[in-house]
This record gives sequence, C-alpha cells and structure tokens, in this order.
Amino acid sequence: MFSSFEIIYKFSLQLLLSFWILVWSICSWYGIELAFGISLWQIPATIIGTLLAVVSGVYFYTILSIPYKLSRKFDVIKDKVALELYENCEDFQKEVADFIINFFDYPGANVIGGNFHFNGCKKYVYNSGEEIDKFKSDTITKFKLKSGKQAVYIPIKIADHNLGDMLLIMEGKTLPLFKSIMADFENHFLDDQLYHVLNSVSRNQNNSIK
Repeated sequence: MFSSFEIIYKFSLQLLLSFWILVWSICSWYGIELAFGISLWQIPATIIGTLLAVVSGVYFYTILSIPYKLSRKFDVIKDKVALELYENCEDFQKEVADFIINFFDYPGANVIGGNFHFNGCKKYVYNSGEEIDKFKSDTITKFKLKSGKQAVYIPIKIADHNLGDMLLIMEGKTLPLFKSIMADFENHFLDDQLYHVLNSVSRNQNNSIK
C-alpha cells in the first residue's frame, strides 16, 4: 500500500515526464519548419523527438524515483533497529551492505561490491579486491581503480563520532549525482541507525555479563 507522500511524489514525476514528452514533441514538429522552412520532415522529426523524450524521460524518472524507493525499502532495516533485533554489529553491517548492492543497480549508480567496516564489526568484503585503508578521506570521494572501474569512498560520521566507512565498487560510468545521493543516505538513513545498533549491542553485552 502506497503512502500519501509516495502517491503525490509519483504523480508529480509522472506529470513532469508527460510535460517533458509533450514539449519535445511540439519542439520537434515546429523546430524543423523554423530551422529549414519546410514541413516535409515534420512527422519523422516528431516521431524521433518523441522517442528521444520517452527514453530520456524514463531514465530521469527512474533516477528521480530513487529517494522515495530508498526510504520505503530501507524502512525494513530501521524497524529492526528500533526493535533491537540485531544481536551483533556484523548482522547489521551485512544487511546494510547487501541492501546497498541490491538497491543501487541503476545506470550511473550501479554498485557491484564493496568494502564495509563499521566500528565494532569485522570487515565485510564482497566482490572487491581493494583495501579500504588506501582510500581514507574525510569526505565522500570518487576514485578510478586500476581495473578501470570506479569506487566511491564514504566515511560514516554522526556529530563528532566516527562510526566507520565504506568503499563501493561501481560498474560503468558513475553519475556525479551519485555522491550526493550517498551523502544523503549516510546522513539521513545510515549514521543514526548504526549508532543505535552499536549502543544496543553494547548495552545487551553489558547486561549479559552482569
């Protein structure tokens, strides 16, 4: 069942997509006549322009849909954090890693593996031959690897607390927008949830010792 926010968001994107296609169709129709003073090519030009608008519009629609899809699907992990269902940090780390790799499979934002090191957890590596320590940075940084693939390094922080880091291995070209998407993911989704998990695991361990 869709939330009211999601319905409004999807409707807005669909409206924008329809407007994009309409504008391209009109411009294709009248552009030929204005540019060349002939109407012979208006119909094929309009067809080609509309097809280009549909293809590009669907791509933009997919990319712009990432925020609400991300919020909806990550909510499963947030619920488990709130219920303190993670018995150790490693379980949370692996679930987050699998979520990122499975979710981000878009052109320009295609994660195929990575190195994950959350504080208090053993490192989790999937489909990566890289050492995360070589990429340490204070900010989200994109690197080009010797293999030709790209990697994005993401430090995880909340206030003055360093909570760990991730190195995401990318397939194909990576959109500049991907860095901003991951900055929002780290800031609005991941850092506070990781902090809660670390606290709950530590508290449960202390209680079991007593």
